[in-house]
Amino acid sequence: MANPTIYDVAKMAGVGVGTVSRILNNSTRVSPETQEKVLDAIRVLGFRRSKVARQLSTGIQHRNIGAIMPFITPPSFVERLRGMQKALNEQDNDFNFILYDVSEPDRQHEQLLTIVEQSAVDGLLITTLNFTDEERDLLKQAGIPFVLLSDVCTGDTNCISPDNFHGGYLATQHLLSLGHQRIAYLGDEFPNNYGIPTSELRYKGYLSALDDHDISFNSDYVCLGQHGEEIAYQLTQQLLSLPEPPTAIFAMSDIQAVGCILAIRESGLRVPEDISVIGFDDVQLSRYIGLTTVRQHLEQGGYLGMQILMDMIMTPEQVTPRQLPPLELIVRGTTRQRSSV
Repeated sequence: MANPTIYDVAKMAGVGVGTVSRILNNSTRVSPETQEKVLDAIRVLGFRRSKVARQLSTGIQHRNIGAIMPFITPPSFVERLRGMQKALNEQDNDFNFILYDVSEPDRQHEQLLTIVEQSAVDGLLITTLNFTDEERDLLKQAGIPFVLLSDVCTGDTNCISPDNFHGGYLATQHLLSLGHQRIAYLGDEFPNNYGIPTSELRYKGYLSALDDHDISFNSDYVCLGQHGEEIAYQLTQQLLSLPEPPTAIFAMSDIQAVGCILAIRESGLRVPEDISVIGFDDVQLSRYIGLTTVRQHLEQGGYLGMQILMDMIMTPEQVTPRQLPPLELIVRGTTRQRSSV
């Protein structure tokens, strides 16, 4: 039989998970009657807290900050992590930094339940996940402060978010200003298993810019697939095989833009002389290869998110609002004026 969880205890006692968590953490905000029901359920089920949770409840002064994200290796996530670590390093307090990777969509809720059950963190940064109302309530009831680094901010949750629609518009507007009309959009499939709206929002910005310049939409110029350089390479080959290929490509991320550039050059064409390419993110690699892109201040996003979380933990009565700087168009060497020939 599987080990009983905090959810099993809550179900047997007829209370919420947050109530069980408060009792496990010796909170006084629970009535004696409710506490007794929960303790009875714990005894009947044989529920045992993790070693981490026991240490936290016995007064040992370890403070843990968690970051949960769907991927940990792509450059955009690495840059956010760098910003988080920078903000932590500025603190005099001794904080441990715990990274949770939910590489499978159905692991997200399970991971959050584990974090609550083990009382594993004092605060949590949640990056680019489709965070449900149920999961928000779960963390709030457990008394775990959290900040979203999200593509869409809603409600009163502390959140750091770029304007992806505007970014898509900005990238496409740049190509239009250079005289391009046959402009392709290359991005992630949507909807996707994670519920991440990034690609769709940037695509809508792309469409809006085309519409504002009276450019007819051509579905052949829209290529969607799994995120990554290799898939972008293959999608670009499809674009180049069209009877009338695009003269410019807006790739929804810098890594995908790299795949575009490799495919174009291997076909015997030149960037930007034959085809212009613009990316999105401005990761460190983009500066080395001279990629024109939209800067969304990734490292700054991680830094600001961690600062807000520190406020919520250390001075909850005085949390300073913070927001990202505006998106920036960074023009380098992969875009140029469309030749009239």
